[in-house]
Amino acid sequence: MKDFYTSAFYGVVKETQESSGYTLPIDIESYVVMLLADHLDKPNFLPESTFSESYMRLKNSRNAKELGDTCLFVTGVFPDYGLDNDYYINIGKSSYNMISHGYNKELFTALSKHFHFLRNFIELSVKI
Repeated sequence: MKDFYTSAFYGVVKETQESSGYTLPIDIESYVVMLLADHLDKPNFLPESTFSESYMRLKNSRNAKELGDTCLFVTGVFPDYGLDNDYYINIGKSSYNMISHGYNKELFTALSKHFHFLRNFIELSVKI
């Protein structure tokens, strides 16, 4: 079933790029597709504690990636969720920035740097 979701979101992301005129680099495009497909089957994707508590307890790159992904997903798919979006955007950017110092530096630096744009792109994608 995950292959179906991946294929469907690939189509959605491509359609969003065509309709918006934005072109995502292939690694970012793939990341956004996988993020959306992966979260579709995760009904309990929110952190067990608050986002800020989760950020303060980050122990490794895997935890930072999960928190960054959750922030990007929440702000893009549920833009009116909870607190001000800047709260989630800042935690997500910082989480990705933490990873960029050791794991796939280029990708996670780009995700951190362009978090706000990607959040807006995802929001546009789910509206199509």
